[in-house]
Amino acid sequence: MDRDALKRLLSEARRATHAEAGTVYLREGDQLHFAAVQNDVLAQRVGAAEAEGRLTAGPLDLNTPSLASYVMLTRAVVNIPDVYEIRPERPYEFDRRMDATHGYRTRSMLVMPLRDGRGTIVGVVQLINARNEAGEIVAFDAGCEDRLAALLTGFAKAGGS
Repeated sequence: MDRDALKRLLSEARRATHAEAGTVYLREGDQLHFAAVQNDVLAQRVGAAEAEGRLTAGPLDLNTPSLASYVMLTRAVVNIPDVYEIRPERPYEFDRRMDATHGYRTRSMLVMPLRDGRGTIVGVVQLINARNEAGEIVAFDAGCEDRLAALLTGFAKAGGS
């Protein structure tokens, strides 16, 4: 898939949902690789290029119980108001190490599967920290889910470009 198209998709998804950050992962074998990453808070602090470099860590193993791997494997939509409050019995977890390393606090997260033009799931879109009009971090609401789903459907129909 075209990386520039994925960056545009991520920007549009963030704009439509008022997310301060987000990631697009693409599946390669048994791993998810970073295809696009954006984070306004870190970009303001260290610059966009440096933030992208810091956030594109190594690939995620699909056997790791992360939110992204769970969505990739199950095709589920996951919408969590505060990832630090995920219950232990859930089949996924949030790794706080990235937040600790970068002085960031992930709260709300919306994660959906990414399909290609044939309908095959090829990756995951993960949006982080929805903001309300006062700039406060809030949960992603049903409208955000609908807008993201519509964007992803349009992207798939356009053949990922």
